[in-house]
Amino acid sequence: AIVIPPRPAEGKWRLIVVAAGLTVEAIFQKCREKFGAWKYTSTDLDKAVPTNDRCPNRDGGYAIWVRDVIEADEEFKNISADDITAKKIKAVTLRERLLHEIDYFDETGKHLDVINWTLCAGSRDSGGSVVRVGWSVDELNVYYYDTRLSDDKLRVREAVSNPLSLVTLVA
Repeated sequence: AIVIPPRPAEGKWRLIVVAAGLTVEAIFQKCREKFGAWKYTSTDLDKAVPTNDRCPNRDGGYAIWVRDVIEADEEFKNISADDITAKKIKAVTLRERLLHEIDYFDETGKHLDVINWTLCAGSRDSGGSVVRVGWSVDELNVYYYDTRLSDDKLRVREAVSNPLSLVTLVA
């Protein structure tokens, strides 16, 4: 069973369900197939980005809510991944951001982060860097970024995953 956290009361939110065993590399390859995608490494993304706040291979399937806006959360611009972690803000992982892209594209035919980048502060690559995702001219880009740096074009997408009351979706 997958536990679905309560939907936040304010704003527009999208439910992202992550099935047990779903790999980042498989999701990335689906992005590449659907609309073109590039990654900063020739390595499998599950090996290149081994550290994630939530992982279906470790934790089993799960669900989160993410703010469903084209550009990542405005209130988190100019905040580094290190500061996001220190403030205990739950941020999307690379896996969740790629799933959000596919879901949004399938529904609208459009893309997320066409001006800015989502800082996937819930993930770290093997060198300790944070991962960022955004739309380039004609493809989705996955790139690394220093956890200490901030920029107004880099923004976290908040993840709501800690249920106060539980609704269960039977797997």
